[in-house]
Amino acid sequence: MGVVEMGRQVMTAADKRTLALAERRRLATTLAGLSERQWAAPSLCAGWTVREVAGHVAENTRVGLGGFLFGMAGARFDHDEYNRRAAARWARRPAKELVAALDTSRMMLVFRLSPALLLVDNVVHHQDIRRPLGLGTDIPEQVLTAALTAVLTEGAFAADARRVTGTRLVATDIDWRHGEGPVELRGPAEALLMHVMGRAVDPAELRSSR
Repeated sequence: MGVVEMGRQVMTAADKRTLALAERRRLATTLAGLSERQWAAPSLCAGWTVREVAGHVAENTRVGLGGFLFGMAGARFDHDEYNRRAAARWARRPAKELVAALDTSRMMLVFRLSPALLLVDNVVHHQDIRRPLGLGTDIPEQVLTAALTAVLTEGAFAADARRVTGTRLVATDIDWRHGEGPVELRGPAEALLMHVMGRAVDPAELRSSR
């Protein structure tokens, strides 16, 4: 996986779970302050509005294993299709209900087993909403460190990590770097995370060199 330098001790599953739930609360605060026009705006998730992203995250707090399997069967076990249907269904609920759904420590079984998944899901989807609305890119350093390290070292994110194979990533705003290779990509940690996760980032935010 290459060199990982975090400037911090390796986090436990409990640490990641704590950060994930804190990010969920931050997301709820953002959603609670949105106007109707902002709820209807496009997000960085292709084809999804802000409301649909919120619906997706809210659904993750409520669906149980049985409901998930039933939904997956209805989507012919296509996880992307399952997510699309669930997000659209939840997006029909009132905004206040979506915000209220995030006021919980509940999580799907897969997130209990791998809290890094929940952490990255919350951070990236929060930014899927904030970035296009111009609501900022500030994220606590500890959260960014944990999320970046997870997407580049944990098997669940292998497809995402392949986007930067052979690239040294260097955060310019926090003490974090990762990888080895002939190319170096430098920029704010949040922009690096969104780039690795396949989101469109302004080219001016990242600087590549050999």
